[in-house]
Amino acid sequence: MQRGIARTLSERCLLLTKKKLPVTSHQRLPVVCQFPKTLNSKLETGNWKLEKGEFMMLKRGAVLIAMALFIITAAAPSVHADINDGAGTAGAAFLKIEGGSRPAGLGGAFAGLANDINTIFWNPAGLTAVQDRELTAMQHFSFADINNNTIGYAQRAGQLVWGASFLGSFTEIERRQGPTEDPDSTATIGGFATGLSVAYPLGTAMSIGGTAKVISQQLDIQNAYGVAADVGLVLNLLENHLGIGIAVQNAGVLDGGENLPMALRGGLAYRTWKPPAAEAEADKPMPAQELWALVADAHLPLLDANPSFHVGVERWFYDSIAARIGYRISLNENPSDGLALGIGVRRSGEDALANVDFQFDYAFVPDPNLGNAHRVSFITRF
Repeated sequence: MQRGIARTLSERCLLLTKKKLPVTSHQRLPVVCQFPKTLNSKLETGNWKLEKGEFMMLKRGAVLIAMALFIITAAAPSVHADINDGAGTAGAAFLKIEGGSRPAGLGGAFAGLANDINTIFWNPAGLTAVQDRELTAMQHFSFADINNNTIGYAQRAGQLVWGASFLGSFTEIERRQGPTEDPDSTATIGGFATGLSVAYPLGTAMSIGGTAKVISQQLDIQNAYGVAADVGLVLNLLENHLGIGIAVQNAGVLDGGENLPMALRGGLAYRTWKPPAAEAEADKPMPAQELWALVADAHLPLLDANPSFHVGVERWFYDSIAARIGYRISLNENPSDGLALGIGVRRSGEDALANVDFQFDYAFVPDPNLGNAHRVSFITRF
């Protein structure tokens, strides 16, 4: 049976190769397509020691993440650093919104993981992980009745993957001309950015990507417009277990010459999975099942804020339910610092929707000062 599975997966890999899908599209491809030598030999000999192997891989990933965090924190100043001199000088602050509930549940660490449509808001190079088409939308219920929304779509076209995105933040304020109990009127303030993204693999272990954005900001009767760009790079090493991501975000200006919240983000991710079940039917090959993801990011604003560091852990159970926990710490007091929790549920459709996957994600970020924040999002793969 094991030999039969290996042959079936190899045949599926051949079919995928005929579609010219790059190896870096590893998110849902069979593992045999990613590293055939190691997996084929283990499938044919049956030499799988999952528990011990999983522990050793997690140990290696934890060591790598810990080393990265040590280097980052050792190079950084005291966590009690003063408020940044440029605080409040950048426009379009809504661009700092972190898209997606899954990354939020990981404490805001996603630049290195970057393996689903959420990466369009974090590191556009990660879009090469999209196999066919992916669609996502998020609603973020923030403090003071501020509503943050994101929408993202990505589609493969040969080796290239293109995408489109929307990110917006809106709230209402009251207008008064005197000390009245009721407001004279209300006004909607906020802003949004729409973007077009492209990602392309450079070989089997590297991808690059970029996003061009058009920005609109409304502050009562004053409007501002601008353009910006994100540029990213993703490396997949150690047989795709280790992901390294680097991205420059929000490089641009508003029409009045006001700077945007430009930042540099770097991240590491270490992932583990288990091979397809040995009892899988020969005519229904199954992809590898995700297990653990250990992630860490460093976010380095270049104009208006101090650096922040993010760590998170994700565990998938039965390839259907995910539990997430993350933590964020900044080099100054920040309401966003602290713990984050998240869950995820995914499954495939049935009958006419058999080729469609659905994923629901939720993130909870408690804050005793500003109030708890909730994020709800979905992902559809088709």
